[in-house]
Amino acid sequence: MSRSLSLCLAAALLAGGLTLYWRWPAAEAVPSAFVAPVGASVEQPAPASVPRAAAATPTATPQAPAAPLPSLAGTEVDGRLQTDAAGNLVLELALRDYFDYFLSAVDHSGLDASIAALLADAGARLQEPALGQLTNLLGDYLDYKRASLALLQQPLNARQQVDPQAQLQALQQAFERLDALRRTHFSAAAQEALFGAEQAYARYTLDSLALQQRDDLGEAQRAQLHEQLRQQLPEALRASELRQQQAQAQLARSEQLWRDGADEQQVREFLAMTYDPPTVQRLLAEQRRERDWQQRYQAYRAELAGLQGQGLSAADGAQAQQRLRERLFASEDRHRVETYDAIAAKQPQTPPQP
Repeated sequence: MSRSLSLCLAAALLAGGLTLYWRWPAAEAVPSAFVAPVGASVEQPAPASVPRAAAATPTATPQAPAAPLPSLAGTEVDGRLQTDAAGNLVLELALRDYFDYFLSAVDHSGLDASIAALLADAGARLQEPALGQLTNLLGDYLDYKRASLALLQQPLNARQQVDPQAQLQALQQAFERLDALRRTHFSAAAQEALFGAEQAYARYTLDSLALQQRDDLGEAQRAQLHEQLRQQLPEALRASELRQQQAQAQLARSEQLWRDGADEQQVREFLAMTYDPPTVQRLLAEQRRERDWQQRYQAYRAELAGLQGQGLSAADGAQAQQRLRERLFASEDRHRVETYDAIAAKQPQTPPQP
């Protein structure tokens, strides 16, 4: 539970996105290839009104090659830009994907170059008023990204790492703060278009976690309430959630086969009933790595128990434990080891056998 909740928190916070320190230029009729220098002192314009969708069928804008950015070389532009019959920009999730495609190059190419590439590409696809609406919305989006940075800088405290209720509370607070940031930076229509599906699934996840923590329910009641939560999801998300549950059940069954003594060929044949050969290979490789990690962790715990039986002081014991972690685990694995150790420390100790 602790590990899965921590991963959920990381996912929720990562929705806050990139670290982007800059001032967005006034967006009247900005030429598509122009970007104000970082830190330029200019006023932030009021967001333009952009329709969620017009009654007329949206018109997809013609595809155009993206401005060259080394990290995006050889890739196709993600997302899409659409306009309605009146030439207004249509708000949809694909628009956020379009922004994120270019912003993914910030670390490699820098903010100015990434924004210049985005505006050059958009300028080849859009005319006014859609281009100005996109420019204003992009400014709001980047301001939101910058404001959400604070959420990314707040790790779980010691209690939240081991206490499921504290973890759930941290998740709920992160969700509420992200929601407040979005309402501050976007119109209701833009918020729904860019983040509606994400927020619906986040709420479903939080409610499901809260349901798991209730000790006043039997398994049948819990399953019934969980299904009611799932039915509240949009249809596309329900279908995705069902596929995910089926995949998880399949993987759980394959892991049970390992525990029951099945060999790799038997597990391979079981997975092949559902997955194509490349996916079977990938899943088997992941399961091998996980089994190897668990075996190393158990060996580590056995050595640690020996150290703890030597009567070391608290300081010497902590140093010996750290040296043991460094000897047995790569740096990228040590946080997981620390988390497992924190959980183990909270478990009741088994009394020694007489």
